[in-house]
Formats: sequence, C-alpha cells, structure tokens
Amino acid sequence: MDMMLQGKRALVTASTGGIGKATAIALAAEGVRVAVNGRSAEKIDKVVAEIAAAGGEAVAALGDMSTEQGVSAAYDAAEKALGGIDILVNNFGGSNTGGSNPPWFDVPSAEWYATYQRNVVCCTELAKRAFPGMKAAGWGRIINISTIGAVSPTGTLPDYCAANAAQNNMTKSLSKAVAHSGVTVNAISPGLILTDISIEWMHSLARQRGWGDDFAEIERRTATEVMPVCTPALGRAEDIAAAAVFLASPRAHYITGANLHVDGGVRDGI
Repeated sequence: MDMMLQGKRALVTASTGGIGKATAIALAAEGVRVAVNGRSAEKIDKVVAEIAAAGGEAVAALGDMSTEQGVSAAYDAAEKALGGIDILVNNFGGSNTGGSNPPWFDVPSAEWYATYQRNVVCCTELAKRAFPGMKAAGWGRIINISTIGAVSPTGTLPDYCAANAAQNNMTKSLSKAVAHSGVTVNAISPGLILTDISIEWMHSLARQRGWGDDFAEIERRTATEVMPVCTPALGRAEDIAAAAVFLASPRAHYITGANLHVDGGVRDGI
C-alpha cells in the first residue's frame, strides 16, 4: 500500500537505536526525508548512512532532548537541513531509573522532575516549534511514543508511568487545540518491545529464575509468565514503526487524539 508520504519531512527524536531508529528507517523507506536525532554524532552518522545505503534520505539533528538547549539545537538543525518539519515523532523519553528499577519509595524526587522533562516538556516544546509551519502548510502530524504503563502501571517505574500518563493527556489536549488546522496529534503506547534495554532485562530475569540462555525460551516465558500477552511473541521495534508510519500518513487523516495500543493485548480493561 502506498502510504502517500513521498517528499514529506520528519524529525524523529532519539532515533539512533530501538523504536526511534526503526521509525526513522520505516519513514525513509516511504520516501520521507528524515532528521535523525541523538546525543552522539557518531551514532547519528551510522543511521544516516544506513538510510542512505537503502536509498533513502536522512540528515543529522544532534541534540540532547533532556535539555532546553539540546531541544533547540536538534530542532534548528532538522529544520535548516530539511526546510521544515511535516512530521514530528516524539520518541525520546524513559527514566534514568529504568535500568536499576528501584522500589517505588526509592525513586528520588529529582528523578520525578527529570522524567517529566524527558517525557512531557520535551514533547510540548517541540510541538510548539513545529506547529506554526504545519499550520501554514495546512498539514502535519505529531506522534508521541508513550507506554502501556501509562494506562496499566505496575508497582515499579512510577515516575515513568505517571509522566507518560501526563503525555497521553497532553496528546488529547493538543489534538483539540490544533483542531481544523490539518494537523493530527496521536500517541502510540507500546507494550514490552524487544530493544537492547528490554533484552538485557530479560536475560537478567532469566538468570534470576534459572531459565537458561536460550533467548527463544526466555522470550516465551517472559510472554507467558511475566507479562502475559495474547500474541505468539513479544513486540519488535518495527511493530511500533509500522504504526507510526500509518499515523503519519494521509490515510490516517480521520484519526486524532487517539492512543494506539501496540501491546499484544496486555492492557487491562478496554
């Protein structure tokens, strides 16, 4: 299916690996000119080169999205190189406590503030920068990558889950604020996706539970015993990228203010 995106221009934050990289590659494959963002120029250049080798077009947008200066630097670089932004994918986020996964009461107050900055404030600042140009063109897409933990939180990562719940609320609010402009605003809430971080966590879990080293078995037991899903396997970054490409396309013109759950059916309720 032609996604009708040829010639569009996109900024994908945190796109040197994982979901962000998969999304940048998927958009470029549809003819989108993509600005690749990250904190490492070397990592950015590798993704830009990979996209170019596949016949796509990409540019560098260096900047640390956890800081106001980094947000401005990255957006300015993307806008200058591409001549404007039609599609904004806010993929940067997470929590600095994610790897250690401390108990609820051990997450320091400073981390709550930092996580809110990473998952909410960064997105709002980029949306403010991108919207005027989208409005002038009468067309634009803003896509926020959230998490299923925002609607089905566990007893861990409270700062991350709460910040993304706020991001989901902001997504809905923004979709109404830009009504009738030709710009849509949506969120995607992934479940457990096989990225470097989650794979490392799963191996750690396997060691704790004596599951062995075979990753197929580790994935099966994680998907049935730890985070039961309704699908045969856990998600891949490409699954989220495919959803983002659809929401970015003109074919999704009647979808705005939505939160698309790509989680293998793990979410509580309806």
